[in-house]
Amino acid sequence: MAYGIIFDLDGTLADTMDDLKTAVNATLTKLGYETRAKFELLNFINNGSRELIRRSLPTAVQKEDFIIDSAHSLFFEEYEKCFCEKTRAYTGINEALLTLKQNKFKLGVLSNKPDKFVRVIVSTLFGDNTFDFVMGKSDFPHKPDPSSALYVVKELGVKPHKCIFVGDSDIDMFTAENADMRSIGVEWGYRSTDLLLSAGANYIAKNPAEMIEHALECVRITKLERKLRFRRKKKEEE
Repeated sequence: MAYGIIFDLDGTLADTMDDLKTAVNATLTKLGYETRAKFELLNFINNGSRELIRRSLPTAVQKEDFIIDSAHSLFFEEYEKCFCEKTRAYTGINEALLTLKQNKFKLGVLSNKPDKFVRVIVSTLFGDNTFDFVMGKSDFPHKPDPSSALYVVKELGVKPHKCIFVGDSDIDMFTAENADMRSIGVEWGYRSTDLLLSAGANYIAKNPAEMIEHALECVRITKLERKLRFRRKKKEEE
């Protein structure tokens, strides 16, 4: 039986904040607005690039669609210049991914970041053969809508209840719940442990090694549940 893991990208597999900060602040500077500190931007992410830009703009123009759209287009131009300059894989992630593959997990990536950036970042940091399926922003609604996660699961060739969603935000935990998947929240990302737990995280991983332990535990539980269902059904038939 195949089991899968879907990973968020930003704050889960890779620290992308320095390059995002560079692009956002270059955009704001060109538009004549004040730049944002890193801690501010950390509160604006996880809902797609347009929402990141909207929240980064001054409050007075955050409802002006023309300004938001113009700033968003400019942001893409700026991010294109720097999106892989300082972005890096978190310590221990590459080793963890190799271990998961050795344990026969199908691996996927699902991000609200534009698809073209996601694919280049994943290829640059992890190579072309680590993940079985990679997807950024698409025609599907943004996470936490489950549509995109369910599509990735289908591409991985696994069932939702045999898949784990790994992420650093409440959005990721909600996505897992909406898609009928177990979830692992990671402590090394951009959101607090308390937020992850309040969003329904089934497990919290302090480091990539602990993430592996939780993933293997999920498999054991899933197998046990299957055995219990089989025994219950057999007993009912008797």
